[in-house]
Amino acid sequence: MSVVCEFELLSTELPLTGVAAALETILTIDDVVSGTAGAPAVVFSTTGVDPSRLEEAMDDAGPVLEHVPLESTVVESRYRVTLDTAHADVYTRLVDLRTHPMGAVVTGRGWKVSAQFADREALDAFRTACGNTGVEFRPRRVFEAEIDRTDDYGLTAAQHEALLTAHEMGYFDVPREADLSDVAAALETTTSALSERLRRGQRRLVGHTVASAE
Repeated sequence: MSVVCEFELLSTELPLTGVAAALETILTIDDVVSGTAGAPAVVFSTTGVDPSRLEEAMDDAGPVLEHVPLESTVVESRYRVTLDTAHADVYTRLVDLRTHPMGAVVTGRGWKVSAQFADREALDAFRTACGNTGVEFRPRRVFEAEIDRTDDYGLTAAQHEALLTAHEMGYFDVPREADLSDVAAALETTTSALSERLRRGQRRLVGHTVASAE
């Protein structure tokens, strides 16, 4: 059975950690580009950082070969970056193995990741790959992936829990009583994993309620 593992990869040599450290911020990985025949790429976002400072930090970061702005404001910036494969071995192993990266954030110390592995052997293979590259693999939580059962609104148990917790904490209030990181902390998950769960949950909820009535 597949397993979900939430873990930290601790190394200042990991891609984008130098950018996060220089700006004293957190970068949220919004998407990964699979297939590693060429240079791997990710899409990340961050808030409250001047775009010119962000681009300067990326220019100084050796692993970043190219960065393309998708959204560039102080409120929120989103970039697609191409990474040097010489500095992205752990990332490419994560993509090449039978995994489903569910979310990640980058700090100045490393990466915090949530990923679904085909089985425990795949997880062990990734743990070994980390050790071989000098990256410390620090698991936070490992559990078996639940069968994707849905409720009357088409929501999985995880989506139901995320939406309900966000509602109870005031995430959907105007103004918000809690931000994404607050809800993620309550659910013991990453902000990027929670963001994806909320988006998928909202889509299913609308599809089974408002849209189904049309």
